[in-house]
Parts: sequence; C-alpha cells; structure tokens
Amino acid sequence: MKLNSLVSKTLPSLLLLCSSTTFAFDSAEKFKVAVVKHTTGADKIVAGDYANGMKDIEMKETIDFNHAMNLCAAQIKTYKFEKAEESCTKAIDSLSVNATRGRHGKLLKALAYSNRSIAKHLNNESYSAYEDLLTAKSLSENSIILDNLAYFKSSTSMTTSAGLDTVAAD
Repeated sequence: MKLNSLVSKTLPSLLLLCSSTTFAFDSAEKFKVAVVKHTTGADKIVAGDYANGMKDIEMKETIDFNHAMNLCAAQIKTYKFEKAEESCTKAIDSLSVNATRGRHGKLLKALAYSNRSIAKHLNNESYSAYEDLLTAKSLSENSIILDNLAYFKSSTSMTTSAGLDTVAAD
C-alpha cells in the first residue's frame, strides 16, 4: 500500500472510544481513544465486543498502523495496559518519516501517541504518559489530543518545581 494511500484512507475513518464504560463524547471529561473505522476488528471494538475484535486483528498475518491502533484501543478497554502500550508503539513505529511529514500523517502519529499515553496513565506511568501527550500535541493540536491533555491535567496531580517548597534539613 502506498504511503499517501494509507494516510488518505485512514484519516477520514478515525472513530473515538471513550475510556470509561460509556461512549458519551463529553469534551475533556473522559479520555478519548482513537479507533480506525472500516478496518479489521473496528466494528466489534466499537460495539464493545473487544475480545472478538482483538481476535480478528490477531489473526492477520501482518499488523499495520490501522490494526495496531485498533488493537491498542481494545487492550485499553480490557485493562491490558502493557499490551496496549506495545500495540500503540507498533502503530507509531509503523509510520515512516515520509508518512509523518504532512499534516494528516502527523495527526495519525499524534493519535497513536495519545492512545499510548492513556495506556501508560492507566498503568500508573503518569510522567511518561504526560510526555507522550506533549509529543502528540507537538505533532497536532487536534481537539481529541487537546481534550485528552485537559482531562489528564484535571485528573492527575502532577507536581512541578514551582509548587514545591525548599526547606533546609537539620
């Protein structure tokens, strides 16, 4: 599949899953997990049939960006956070440098970083998750990423050096 073909076919087909058990799309009130519609396993994942969606994807001979993104989303929803992180990393790594030069390619990579940050955050790796969200934001200021960043900040007590007092120890 040609590079531009992957980007042009994937971008218009992105769908969101919220990381809570409901599928409401309240801005900045839940993490939003990206799924690629019209690809293997996507319909089952969106319908909440995560096990069969993952099974369909895992039966594929090769796992490309679309499959890795969907697998990541299903693994997040089934609390398999370490596996989800691995799948998101595969999605990130599957996009070549050429694919991420354009705006659409950057968005795809940013959404993969955003998904990976959710997996890391839910696996109690908040600082690493925050780094992934900042990387995602540097690639694209898409509303999904901005909402995830806002929700992350509201749900995490990230301490900066500005919020710390320095005291002399005796």
